[in-house]
Amino acid sequence: MKLEEIRKGIEEKKQGKKEIDSLDMDEVERIVKKMKKKYAKQGMEEGETSDKLSELRGIIAEQERAKIELQTVDELKEYKNPAISFLAKFYSIFKIFMNPVSGALGKLPIASQIEFYLYSANMKYSLKQYLALTVALTAISTIFGIALFLLIFNIIGLPLLYSVLGGLLFFLFSLTVMLLIPKSRAVKRGDDISTELPFALRHMSTELKSGIGLFKTLQAIASSDYGLLSEEFARTINEIEEGTDTRDSLKHLAMRTQSLALRNALLHINRALKTGGNLSKVMNEIAEDVSFELRMKVRDFSEKINFFGVIFIIGGIVLPVMIAILGGILNAPLGIKMADLSPTMILIIYIGIMPMVLGILVFYLRMIQPKV
Repeated sequence: MKLEEIRKGIEEKKQGKKEIDSLDMDEVERIVKKMKKKYAKQGMEEGETSDKLSELRGIIAEQERAKIELQTVDELKEYKNPAISFLAKFYSIFKIFMNPVSGALGKLPIASQIEFYLYSANMKYSLKQYLALTVALTAISTIFGIALFLLIFNIIGLPLLYSVLGGLLFFLFSLTVMLLIPKSRAVKRGDDISTELPFALRHMSTELKSGIGLFKTLQAIASSDYGLLSEEFARTINEIEEGTDTRDSLKHLAMRTQSLALRNALLHINRALKTGGNLSKVMNEIAEDVSFELRMKVRDFSEKINFFGVIFIIGGIVLPVMIAILGGILNAPLGIKMADLSPTMILIIYIGIMPMVLGILVFYLRMIQPKV
């Protein structure tokens, strides 16, 4: 009896799997036919479309990424940007040393975050390419740092071994900056999108109120001059035209954007599409909320800038004068020796430490400046 039940269960599972596969393939073929018509309108030949459509079948039917060739570092050698091309060539020359380093970086937990932020910032690099650029730039900056500190320490008479520490500082700084650039670009992209969002939402509200459908409204925003927001909507339109459901495409946009306001707007749109709510009214309400949030950001920044203004005056004017006076007193032949503040140390403070601190302060203020 148990054996018969087991056989029956296996047959039911096989039958269920066949039905699912049949449904999946029917959906795939529907999307493929739609894509074929689109490529035909664009004037593409049958041979050109066959590879794309077979790859599309593989992605949807197998529920996994198609086995396409990943972007390689060698492709960056022909990049239009000369700096990127130079870094790629430098990496290729010394790849026997740099491949293990980039491979080790790729295994770190932060690598998956970098890959996501590259996609979110619409940076046209694969993770492998970006890590190669990071390793190449870090190596060059380390060599430059060692050479610079060798020259400076040779002039002022300090032990040349300290130049290695200087090179280590350049290494850590350049590596940190390169690893943070994708997230910084993605966040900046999100801020720029949030700036344009209230106007775009009111535009969408007007279109929807006049009876135009959501897809046509999205097309109108994509073709309008809303900067990066139009670019993101154009990416979404492409997804929809290639067979993705509208709600899924909007969900993808919400997942990749770093604009919290746009994410909330898209979630409200999806909710309204499910429940049949008034999209036009929802757009107006979200536009008001986003405008209020932007005004609050400006107010908070103006309060912070007063405090940082005092710090900048102390660090850029008062502190240098105090160090100069204190150095003059301590180095004068008065028989007073409370502390050692040699001319060499004063020079290091003036040309090294203070410009770095003030530069970090200015960079931080630019980072927190609201984009309105």
